Order: sequence, then structure tokens, then C-alpha cells
Amino acid sequence: MLFVKKLSCGVLFFLLVFSAKAQQDPQFSLSFLKRMYNNPGYAGNTTENLFTATGVSRLELTGFEGAPVVTAVDVHGPITLFGISSGVGISLYNDIAGALRAPGFSLTYAYRHKILDGVIGIGVTAGMIASWYVSPEWRLPEGGSVTDNSLPTGETAGMSFDMDFGVYYQSPSWFGGVACKHLTAPKLGQDRVGSLPRTFYANLGYTYAFEEPELVIMPMLDVITDFGQTGFCFKAVGFYKKVYWAGLGYRWEQAVIGMLGLEIFEGLKVAYAYEFPVSKLSRFSSGTHEMLLSYSFSIAVPKGSQRYKSIRYL
Repeated sequence: MLFVKKLSCGVLFFLLVFSAKAQQDPQFSLSFLKRMYNNPGYAGNTTENLFTATGVSRLELTGFEGAPVVTAVDVHGPITLFGISSGVGISLYNDIAGALRAPGFSLTYAYRHKILDGVIGIGVTAGMIASWYVSPEWRLPEGGSVTDNSLPTGETAGMSFDMDFGVYYQSPSWFGGVACKHLTAPKLGQDRVGSLPRTFYANLGYTYAFEEPELVIMPMLDVITDFGQTGFCFKAVGFYKKVYWAGLGYRWEQAVIGMLGLEIFEGLKVAYAYEFPVSKLSRFSSGTHEMLLSYSFSIAVPKGSQRYKSIRYL
């Protein structure tokens, strides 16, 4: 009976992971430091016209074999293209969940325009997702066999085109955006046994600054839905002298979130988030860990002639 119970739990977990990953994207706790992942309209929204490179790794539901692991890296910044204020970016990512492997890359462009005291960005992302299912090692009772044709029994691979669209607005006092990921509903695997449905994102936040001490409080609300599942996440982060920050959050009926961050030196930031599950999974998982590293830099080219002229030839 113990063997059958373990087998049932293993199969159930695989199906839950497969279903969840086929229905929703990862929800990053540190999304306020990595908005371009969910909203291409954010591209170019950086301070002091710098480019920003950000990498994040998320280990979900630690304690489960085959639990999801997501890694995403992007670089974006503002440019002037044919006299038009714009933002550009490039992203690389890899999603591992159970038997699923889904790496991909994308390019982002955003049109940026000043409105009132802020800037609005309207962006689009285009890229490719490669995916395959690694043949699982099914543990079956003696004499048993896999008869469900929907379960992958061999490794299949495929590649699909993907697109995102988003609008993002940033002002000194508040920010917010809406976006749709997977406009093309890309299929997963060569046999197309799964797909990524169109997923809609919305976020809204407010920035309140205290003069003394140099403290900024930023409450936020993130919403994600594919009209099959809907998730809400409330967060509040406090920044001290723009160098240290800490925050708390609650993902509705899923997890309580704690966040810490530090700017090690000018331009280089590191952040960590821990999610403690509040669902029944808390009996089996020690939680979710998320690490983020960000670096801002300038790629400005000096203006004017860089040629050297000797006085001998003047």
C-alpha cells in the first residue's frame, strides 16, 4: 500500500505541475525589479538613461522531486531610434518543470512618450520557445504498463513562435501597466501535447517618499489571469536611501512572501525573496526561493570627432 500511495502522489504531482505550467507563467516575487519579463512596455524604463541587465533564478516548492526551476536573464534600456524615443531589450529564459524543458529567447521594442508628469511605454516582444518532454521513469506495480496516450513515453521536441504586448506608465508618484503574454498561444513539444495560453497581467503601485529619513514606501498589486486561473499578489516594499530595501507580500491563498535587497555598489543590486506556502502544500514543501542580480551601465558613445590631429600638419 505504501508503494501504491507513493506512486499515486508522484503521478498526481507530475500532472499538477504539467497542468499548472501549461496554464500559467511563473509569478516572480521580485517582479517589481524585473517588469520587462511580463510587460514589454517596460523596456527602456530605467533611471538616468542607463541600460540594465537582470538575472533571476526561482526554485519553486523545494522538497519535491522535479519541482519547477525558472531562470531568466534580460537586458534593456532607452534609445533614440530615427528620432523616436524608444526602449529595446533582449531576454533569455529557461523553464524546467517535471518532464518539461522550455528554453527560449525574445527581442523587445517599446515606443516611449511623455504624458503629464510621466512616461508611457507601448511595447511588443517577439521570440521563440523550444520545448521538449524528457521521458519520465514511471514506477508501476508489477505487471503494470502506461496506457494513457496523453502521457509522454519518449522525448519529443519542437519550437514555436511567441509574441507579447504591453503598455506601461511610470510617473514620480505612481506606476502601472497591462500586458498580454503568449498572443500566439505557442504549442509545446513536437507532438503539441501542451500549449501556453494567452495570459493577461496587470499591476498598479504607488510611491510615497518621506523626507526624513530617506525612506520610500511602495505598495503594489499584481494580477495574473488566463481566465482559467486568476492570481492576486499584494506587496509592500520599503527603500532606505535607495540602497537597502525590505518588503512583505501575500499571494492570495498560496504564499506569504519576504523580500530583502541591497545595492552593493553603484549600479549593482542583489535581492532575495522567500515564499512560505500557506496551502496544503506546506506539509510537503519547505517553500520557494528566488535570487536576483541586477547591474546598470551606460553604453553612450562620446559625441564629436575622436581623431587626433598633430600640429605638424595644421
